[in-house]
Amino acid sequence: MSTASESKRKYIFESAPVSKAVWSMAIPTVVTQLINIIYNYADTWYVGRTANAAMVAALGVSFPMFVIMAAIANLFGIGGASVISRALGEGNRKKARETFATCFWFGLLGAVVYMAVINLFRSRIIYLVGGDENDFQYVSSYMFWTMIIGAIPSVGNVLCGHLVRSIGASKEAGIGMSMGGILNIILDPIFMFVILPDGMEVTGAAMATLISNTAAFIYFLIYMKRRDIRSSADDAEQSRAQYPGIINLKLPEAGAIWPALSPVLLIGFPAALQTTLAMVSNIFANVLIRPYGSSAVAGMGVAKKINMIAFNTCMGMTMGVLPLLGYSFGAKNFNRMRRIIRYTGTVVVLFGSACTAVFVIGAPEMIRFFIDESGSVEYGTEFLRIIGFAAPMAALSYLAYTVFQSAGMEKSAFILSILRKGVLDIPGMFILRAFMEARGVCLATPVAEILSVFIGLFLYASFRRKIDAMDVETGEGSLSA
Repeated sequence: MSTASESKRKYIFESAPVSKAVWSMAIPTVVTQLINIIYNYADTWYVGRTANAAMVAALGVSFPMFVIMAAIANLFGIGGASVISRALGEGNRKKARETFATCFWFGLLGAVVYMAVINLFRSRIIYLVGGDENDFQYVSSYMFWTMIIGAIPSVGNVLCGHLVRSIGASKEAGIGMSMGGILNIILDPIFMFVILPDGMEVTGAAMATLISNTAAFIYFLIYMKRRDIRSSADDAEQSRAQYPGIINLKLPEAGAIWPALSPVLLIGFPAALQTTLAMVSNIFANVLIRPYGSSAVAGMGVAKKINMIAFNTCMGMTMGVLPLLGYSFGAKNFNRMRRIIRYTGTVVVLFGSACTAVFVIGAPEMIRFFIDESGSVEYGTEFLRIIGFAAPMAALSYLAYTVFQSAGMEKSAFILSILRKGVLDIPGMFILRAFMEARGVCLATPVAEILSVFIGLFLYASFRRKIDAMDVETGEGSLSA
């Protein structure tokens, strides 16, 4: 990587206009999130063409277990991104290098452990997460290809995306992570309807996922290896540029592993927990909606898929600016950090509010696009309008959560992560269902988001007092945000 490219990234982190810095880091992440949403839609749509309910159910049953691999990647990827970006801001290249390598190898170790657990207890796990005799063979096949054979590339793809983004290479991270989703969309129908015989459509979808994630993981390995070799070979360039040498695949000495790993686990655990609790929350929602019939279940499923557009876009925006925030915090450039928070917050709240308006106005047509059954459309329309009101609140929660991650405030990040998904929404589903039946289950989402925002603002106020005091110590002064 040339010195010019690295100088450009240093410019983005340190002195570029805030709007330019935010969009340059956020756009690739947002695009990746949108591609993954389209893939999620397409996968379900392709399998749905078989008209085999057991196959469709198999994807739903497998999904929570598949997402656990994302939780493993977030544990080491988001935790590592926070530590690395802050180390770069501090000018501590050695710490950034050691953290990068430690996160990479321990993330892959986590994938190996998960692979072994699935391999040993696959049959029991299938029944535990809701499988039955009708869909057992499909779930088992999907888990074999994606969670046993495909565990390492599935975790590695997401993990590397977070780590590469942490050094400012948001475009390269976006290319790698988007590659998997695009390739999956292309390969799904080929494996499901051309290569494999009838009855093996779920296996075809799983194989397409395996190949797509493997291709994306190989892209990242090649990219990182080239950067690693280049930086090791050119000490002169390394002295002139900020970032060569940060990408590192060589583990530090044994005594330095735990000091590098412990802060990663502290800040990465809330990210992994939030991903896991989101799946637990979805499971509870499905269980509580089920007594109201298949139309209610279908309406809930479609409404949540559509709502992913708002939630995942806002999440992608905030994830994209995490390295900017971490770098500014590490460099003690708190004025710039405040401006990034203020600008990003304005954008995501406006976007979330626009999504709410679109969902309220266009809910029937949007639900009918996915399923044209009167009962499902009726339920889905009501559910989407209720859940959609959570979008602006969720945007603020994501931003506050990202700020806490970037500053290494693991306690605040942990509190906010378990409040949004787990502590507030699951009990809320039970309580509100007792008064409002099916719509009460959906109403728990915006209620939990509103309460989380108030708590998040309280925690952010504490953070502001902290950086304002540090500003006084450094003599920079304070700007409002």
